[in-house]
Amino acid sequence: MKLKRLELSGFKSFARTTVLEFPVSTTAIVGPNGSGKSNVSEGIRWVLGEQSMKSLRGKRGEDLIWNGSPTLPRMGKGQVTLIFDNKDGKISLDFDEVSIGRKIFRDGINEYYLNDSQVRLKDVVELIARMGLGEIKHNMIGQGEVDRILLSTPRERRELIEEAIGLKVYQIKKAEAERKLGASKENLKDVESLIRELTPHLKFLKEQAKKAESRQLVSRELNALQKYYFQKGFEEMSSLFKKFEAERSPYEKKIKAIEEEIQEMFQKIRSLEGKSKDNEEVRELRSRISQLEKEERDLSRDLGRIEGRIEAEKAKPKTVTRIIDLGYVKEAVLRFIVFLEESEKDNELESLRRRVANLKDNIGRFLKDLEKGSVEEERKIESEIEELSAREQKLQGEMEKISQGLLSAKDALYGKERDYASLQQELRQSDKLIRDKEEEKTMLRESLNRTAFEEEKVMLKQEELEKELVFLGLTHEDIGGELDPAISYENLQEARRRIERLRARLEEIGGIDESVVKEYQETEARYTFLQKENEDIKKAIDSTEELLETLEKTLKENFHEGFSKIRDEFHNYFRVIFGGGGAKLKLVEYGRKKSAEELQELEELGEEIEEPYEGIDIEVDLPKKRIKSLAMLSGGERSLCSIAFLFAVTAVNPPPFLFLDETDAALDEANSKRYAEILRELSKKTQLIIVTHNRETMRVAGVLYGITMGDDAVSKLLSLKLEEAEVYTNR
Repeated sequence: MKLKRLELSGFKSFARTTVLEFPVSTTAIVGPNGSGKSNVSEGIRWVLGEQSMKSLRGKRGEDLIWNGSPTLPRMGKGQVTLIFDNKDGKISLDFDEVSIGRKIFRDGINEYYLNDSQVRLKDVVELIARMGLGEIKHNMIGQGEVDRILLSTPRERRELIEEAIGLKVYQIKKAEAERKLGASKENLKDVESLIRELTPHLKFLKEQAKKAESRQLVSRELNALQKYYFQKGFEEMSSLFKKFEAERSPYEKKIKAIEEEIQEMFQKIRSLEGKSKDNEEVRELRSRISQLEKEERDLSRDLGRIEGRIEAEKAKPKTVTRIIDLGYVKEAVLRFIVFLEESEKDNELESLRRRVANLKDNIGRFLKDLEKGSVEEERKIESEIEELSAREQKLQGEMEKISQGLLSAKDALYGKERDYASLQQELRQSDKLIRDKEEEKTMLRESLNRTAFEEEKVMLKQEELEKELVFLGLTHEDIGGELDPAISYENLQEARRRIERLRARLEEIGGIDESVVKEYQETEARYTFLQKENEDIKKAIDSTEELLETLEKTLKENFHEGFSKIRDEFHNYFRVIFGGGGAKLKLVEYGRKKSAEELQELEELGEEIEEPYEGIDIEVDLPKKRIKSLAMLSGGERSLCSIAFLFAVTAVNPPPFLFLDETDAALDEANSKRYAEILRELSKKTQLIIVTHNRETMRVAGVLYGITMGDDAVSKLLSLKLEEAEVYTNR
């Protein structure tokens, strides 16, 4: 695993896309001050997840983006990408080449990429931790940071060594495990609290559920019994209705037959009555008799009037004189009219002529009387009496004819009436038969009514059963289907009494809301789940504690092993750099374990609780000097001591690459040569990227990059091969 190249685009002074290839183990970057050399170091820091703007010499995120110049406008984003060769598979990704990229936009949004796929910052941090690069960036020694190791606290030195020997992965796992352990313990408290809260409520719900179960059993038996009761009840009603139907059918048939017989008799009677009433001959005879009797009465009246007139005429004087008045005129006219009417009835021509002549004489006399103003009447009694007698004889002759016709008609009617009497006798017999049939029909009706009465009683029972069914909120569909074979009663009254007892039992139990049963089931399920969750959390806590123990043990063992190696390497590098003397790393415990009272007091005050820890102190012994303390070292000595420590760390657990930004600035010529020799040896273990102005350091590099800056304020890259670099450094 090694760094193949670095790509910068829009990052700080690198406005244009700039690519630095690292084909050799040592690469040097040179250039005048302010040309952008340190921006390369900061670009690497930034792409590896650096979040501190102070470390990147900026205040805001947009300070990392090319801000423009008079010749080149500003850019909307900055981007840096590191590409690693992973053919050896040391990076835990299934790619021969792994790229880590980061972009920043002017709105402050950061995006992270692994092999061009966007990921989280956490993913990048975990990956570089597994690669031996951590948050401290011990492999990135910036300008002016050479002696930061010596000036750092014992705890910071320990953290640097832990990161350098590859314990960061374990520390991340440990921190994750501690976080999970803390969360699990909090969850355990919450679960136990919930269990304590649920226990009494569950007990109450359990009692309610038992009541509900008892109610359910009673309800189930009641429903089955009601089904039996109603089904058997309706079956019994149906059976009785069939029985009544069977009893009613013969009566109805007999009644129907009797009604048909009666109907036939009525038709016969109507036929007989038709014969008696609708006989045309009888009607004609009765009409003729009535007409003859009327004529006989009319003739009798006419004969009476004629006889009266004859007697009156015989009693009157022969002449009468009187003054003509309107009454006389009216009487004469009426007499003329009567005479004309009588003449109309006279069929004899001679008689009619006499009448006309007589009428003519009378009219002549009437006119003469009118001229005189009086009339003198001479009665002709004999002629009138003769005339009236003749009429009387004629009427008597007609009367005899009518009497004979009337006698003949009555004889014929008598014969017809005898036939009518026979019909009436037959009608009376038919009426008697009808009355007998009606009596028989009445008796059958009474029997049918008794059956109907019994049927009505059953119908009332059925209606009561229907009302009871509706009252209970049931339907015929609810009581349908097969019955429970275990339910059997001799009569429905016993079943009814059992139903009433079960209903009373339900009232004793009381109404149990189904939601309570559902709540009990849900609460019991939740309680069971919480119990299981409680056990699972306890197992998870035990497992996490075991993991923490293992991690703690691994960290401790690996730390002491790595610390021992670094301590020895530090001593060796110190002796090489200083030409003798010695340096020592030692573990020193800081702080003390606080009592429970002190912890509680600090917690109440809200102050941070500091646990005791082991830090690392450095003791040095310079050759030909009696100096033991770091504070007594000069600036150059501190730089050399820091370099010795850094190289010791790198030698024990080489990182993928080591970036040194002008770490040799404070060295004199002799120390520069020693420094270059150490770099040459160190390059055999790790890849070196060095920013330097020192010629001795430049000679170590296989590739030399030059950074310059023109009038457009853009950093530009120049590269030299090894041979060209030697020529350049020998000038």
